[in-house]
Amino acid sequence: MLKPYRLHKQTTAQNLGAVILVSSDKNANRWSDIATIATGSAEAEHYITSLQEKQTCGPIAFSNRYDGMDLPGDSCRLLVMSGLPTGTSNYELFKASALYGGKTITKMMAQRIEQGIGRGSRGAGDYCVVILTGSDLSGWISKKANFSFLTSATRAQLEIGTEISKEVTDINGLIKIVQQCYSRDKSWIEYHAETLAELTDMEAQNVDLQEAVVERKAINLWQDGYCEKAIEKIDKYLDQSKDLDDQTKGWLEQLSARIADSWGHSDLAESIQQHAFAHNRNLIRPKVLPPYRPQHVHENQSEAIVQQIASFRNRRGFLQSFEDTVSYLQPKASASQFERALCDFAKMIGIHAERHDENGEGPDVLWLLPNKVGFVIEAKSRKKERNALTKEEHGQLLVADEWFSKNYPGYSSIRISVHPQNRATKAAVAGASFALTDEKLNALISDARTILSHLCKSKLQDEDLIVECDHTLAQSNIKFDKLADSYLCAFEEPE
Repeated sequence: MLKPYRLHKQTTAQNLGAVILVSSDKNANRWSDIATIATGSAEAEHYITSLQEKQTCGPIAFSNRYDGMDLPGDSCRLLVMSGLPTGTSNYELFKASALYGGKTITKMMAQRIEQGIGRGSRGAGDYCVVILTGSDLSGWISKKANFSFLTSATRAQLEIGTEISKEVTDINGLIKIVQQCYSRDKSWIEYHAETLAELTDMEAQNVDLQEAVVERKAINLWQDGYCEKAIEKIDKYLDQSKDLDDQTKGWLEQLSARIADSWGHSDLAESIQQHAFAHNRNLIRPKVLPPYRPQHVHENQSEAIVQQIASFRNRRGFLQSFEDTVSYLQPKASASQFERALCDFAKMIGIHAERHDENGEGPDVLWLLPNKVGFVIEAKSRKKERNALTKEEHGQLLVADEWFSKNYPGYSSIRISVHPQNRATKAAVAGASFALTDEKLNALISDARTILSHLCKSKLQDEDLIVECDHTLAQSNIKFDKLADSYLCAFEEPE
């Protein structure tokens, strides 16, 4: 994580304000060596006023203050945004989790990032140096699909920053450029204005707010007692919106189910919730689960990998996203974080993967290989290293394997427990199952990093990169048909 040690000194030495925006108090504390931490609303308001009145120049680290904080002029000339923003309320956090991977949450994230960037520049004549740091934030912005949701002005500013960064080789070069901005260097102002004009799309951006409008109108109708009209409003929108992603479709269907339930139509509510859950398994489970839909598997691992890389504006962004993902593949991560990371990691190495809901019939994570082999995975990453796999834990794996056999006829399966060590109790009878130990998982991550780094550093176009990926995978253990032999260990019973 970049910490602007000399930049913040350069800024405050000129009586200019420096501010750091982070997503949580925990992340704010990571900056305590160079910044004052604003803890709580009252303290945050105090430091905002102090910056505005130039009683302090900071740096001040604020947690989750991406909007509602005005720092014009010299009160903020250096703004560091560290890491991806998160929701500010329990509802926003829940919605972000429920809509993970969909366009709606991407729009929300883009808006939050732009709100944060705008804290230090409060008008057309104002200016502020903005530094974005953190692998999750850098990776998010680098992805083409995410970048397109930012306004044209923000996209242009980021393009300028990318071009300038190519010329910066060390901290001294960065300090020189920052000082040009502070001193209002004529050549810098002309370059910035001309480049911004060239890159900015002068046409009004079409910001799609229709989903939010429909949701708000449906809630208003519900609150006014018009439950049937509220459900009709949502149904009509879903019928007309053929390109709506499944996460958002399920979210709106769940709202219909809640309205139907409050209306006293419990059977209708249950039926709608089943449809919602079929579209988005992050939502509330219905009493009766909808039928599982087997997934389509990408047949070419190299094509799948290059497709992932090509989805980023620059290939370095893919590597940053990779590092952010694998940072959760360790025992201190929550079970949910670990399972999501294990799923996302598989996709990055060209393997189709999906998670299943808590307490569901399927495995925690499923990897589907192109050779019609399924890795049926139960994640026990948070177990203490000395504890062996138990009979109950292995039973969960056996149940998940039965589910897989029923839903994927024609596939063979490999039962896997992500476990600190490959030890099992005698009662577990786990001889035909396998462990993905911490050591082997780390080796898999390391091998994947080597290959993906090689591909991302290549100057080859996508079609030629697929050929290069084929050649590289053929010599690597992360080739799909080598994964089991290279990284899985048979369970051993204690002597």
